[in-house]
Amino acid sequence: MALCSRGPQSGGWPLALVPLYKPQDLVKKASKQAVFPSLTVPAPPSQQRSLVGLKRLMHERNLDPHGLEATVYDTQGCVLSGALHEAVELSENTNPITEPGTGVMFNGDHNLLALVVGGPVVAQSFDIYYLHWGFDSTHCVRLGSHANYFVTAALQGCSIFVTGDPASPTVYHLNANSAGANAPNDAARYQAKVQVMEARFNAARRTLGGSQQSSASASMHDYMPGMLSTAGTAQLEYERGVSGAPWYDVGTHGFRSFWKVDQDELMQFGTVFGVRESGRWSFYFQKRSRHEYRYKTWMSGRARHAEWSAECHRFWPA
Repeated sequence: MALCSRGPQSGGWPLALVPLYKPQDLVKKASKQAVFPSLTVPAPPSQQRSLVGLKRLMHERNLDPHGLEATVYDTQGCVLSGALHEAVELSENTNPITEPGTGVMFNGDHNLLALVVGGPVVAQSFDIYYLHWGFDSTHCVRLGSHANYFVTAALQGCSIFVTGDPASPTVYHLNANSAGANAPNDAARYQAKVQVMEARFNAARRTLGGSQQSSASASMHDYMPGMLSTAGTAQLEYERGVSGAPWYDVGTHGFRSFWKVDQDELMQFGTVFGVRESGRWSFYFQKRSRHEYRYKTWMSGRARHAEWSAECHRFWPA
């Protein structure tokens, strides 16, 4: 079936493509390598649906009803061309990979797969559903059989909910950026955001369909615990061997590989994706952690190195 949403035919991709032979291959790769979704095309047409009951309740209690509409996408309109690339081989000049809101470039990173969505169609391309997002908003799409893969935007605090029939589930991407602004501490602020997103999902589910029994979610507590508390950060630093002090590494070639490392930086974010096998969908969240450090060698001066680790867990069906 020809899809008008795809990018143009091209042979211009670099030799960094990673083939998928069956849907489960993506799960296997995500258990070892971080996967970062990178969108190259605008959002498709959508409809706004008012979550009337919750919106009225918020007005009655003099609360801000902002974000209490759902952006609903057409199923087939969300199908794009996807391709996996080794980020370490991608040029930032031709295919920049950037975490939204941070400006951090991931080109050249080790153990990272860039899932480029909406790019040129090549032999290794596959059809994939892509769900967009927005600040303080709810975005959703009902999946079908047009593709065997699903992904949504890279996660830095949003919640993803899945509900309905495994043959045709509805996926929600929620953001509550403004929630918890007056919370006394970070833990309370994060919890307020999660609770607001849960309330908005339940309002959307009652309006648009779905049952509580068939629903499951992935929140920031699942995919980025290392960024939410002092204890979480300490655990992440311990796992990645970050002490805050300069350290040295001498390789097999003596002074030519002598490193002095004096700048460590850690970050942890998430990716949610789905695969369809035997007519049924399953969904996974990936906790992906990045360790970047600057180092100095006798021969090359200052340079940088960034490497990812990943954990992948199925969360739906629960």
